[in-house]
Amino acid sequence: MIQLGKILVAVDFSDHSQVALNYAAEFAGAFDAEVLLCNVVEAAEILSQIPPGGEGYFPPNLSEIRKEKSQVECEKLLAESGITNGRVRTAAGKAFVDIIRIVREEDVDLIIVGTYGRGAVAHMLLGSVAEKVVRKAPCPVLTVHRGEHEFVMP
Repeated sequence: MIQLGKILVAVDFSDHSQVALNYAAEFAGAFDAEVLLCNVVEAAEILSQIPPGGEGYFPPNLSEIRKEKSQVECEKLLAESGITNGRVRTAAGKAFVDIIRIVREEDVDLIIVGTYGRGAVAHMLLGSVAEKVVRKAPCPVLTVHRGEHEFVMP
């Protein structure tokens, strides 16, 4: 029998991650599992953040500020989801690397992640966090698309 004691749901605050959180809530209820809500704040590329006038200021603790904001947003999402046995894990770094690190540290049984379903060219050039997580994860990964929850079998 499948036992799910701990489920990690990776969120980026998009509609796709809301669908993933909905799935996590259902699985958590069915298996009486703990949910880890995970968000990774990716490092900002400094050149892309400089305003046209070149007058940009970046506090030395920008990553920490963004991580704290992420923590607050994740706690809000968790409270709104109705999940009673959950907690938040945030990190600052490379999304798929930190997701896999947290999965290993926490001994997660299932990862749920939303996916955008980009076109072939965009996918080839940009890659996909979900795809990298699927390839590197030490446990099963459920990928969900926005709207999947509306599918009804004929």
